[in-house]
Amino acid sequence: MTHWITRTAQAAKAGAAALALGCALALPAMPAHADDAPATLTITAGGQQKTLTRDALLKDRRLVNVTVDDDNFKRRLTFKAIPMAALLAGLPVASADGTATTAATDGYVSHLPLALLLADRADGPRAWLAVENPARPWPTLKGQDIGPFRLIWTVPKTAAPGHPTVRITESLWTYAIARIDIGATAAERFAAIRPAASEPADGPVMHGFVVFQRVCFSCHSMNRAGDAHLGPDLNVPYNPVEYLGDDRLATLIRNPQALRWWPNSKMSAIDEKTLSEAELKDLLAYLHHMAGRKAEAQAPAAPGH
Repeated sequence: MTHWITRTAQAAKAGAAALALGCALALPAMPAHADDAPATLTITAGGQQKTLTRDALLKDRRLVNVTVDDDNFKRRLTFKAIPMAALLAGLPVASADGTATTAATDGYVSHLPLALLLADRADGPRAWLAVENPARPWPTLKGQDIGPFRLIWTVPKTAAPGHPTVRITESLWTYAIARIDIGATAAERFAAIRPAASEPADGPVMHGFVVFQRVCFSCHSMNRAGDAHLGPDLNVPYNPVEYLGDDRLATLIRNPQALRWWPNSKMSAIDEKTLSEAELKDLLAYLHHMAGRKAEAQAPAAPGH
């Protein structure tokens, strides 16, 4: 779920909540930049790779002032930013149906619909890469440095005729980004997270699978499959619906401290703006289904191995 575990702030945000998965194009945790090392962003797509430095991006002619209602800081802020559609232009993107997987310096991984990043309409949501000027650093978020690269979004107040509103939740405001990989969707890459093929496409299990990928896959794995491991696996050896039950698990998702007092917990609450009650029920349906589709058990590694 976008925040089973907040990444020290998105790990205080694990926007995308509380559950994650995956593993064919496995993304390693990215080390924090050394103070004397240039800040860089690496983008890969179709076998091509380009590395962009912060200094170069700050001189990019496409850089403009963008004012947003920041979903992380919960206030209106202005950033220097470049449209993601412009930044990705020219890369070999086979289909807008793919996924952009972002990896942050703290190990948080987000799987974003590529179509959202490529959208470039003024009357729809637009993604921007905000670039931090080291001479004017951004404020910290819950004590965490979130630079030098992050995704911000401009979202129209109302949808244009014929264009339904797209939900841009906190889980899409990823930060401390070090790498972006363009490729297949998580469902295509990780067979172990998929429900049984017999499940109806419009049923609660498949709906819950979509929710799981959006709000849980940034911190947890499922059946040991996934890019992120900030939180525990959500199916092996046991699924949380097995050891918590639906009511306690729902309580944990909505307010972790209401279930168990843990001052140092990195899991933040997931409100109904990010995860509606209907979506929560679908997510529970998916977890119950996956409890019957566990990966083969493996002997635990010996201590120190």
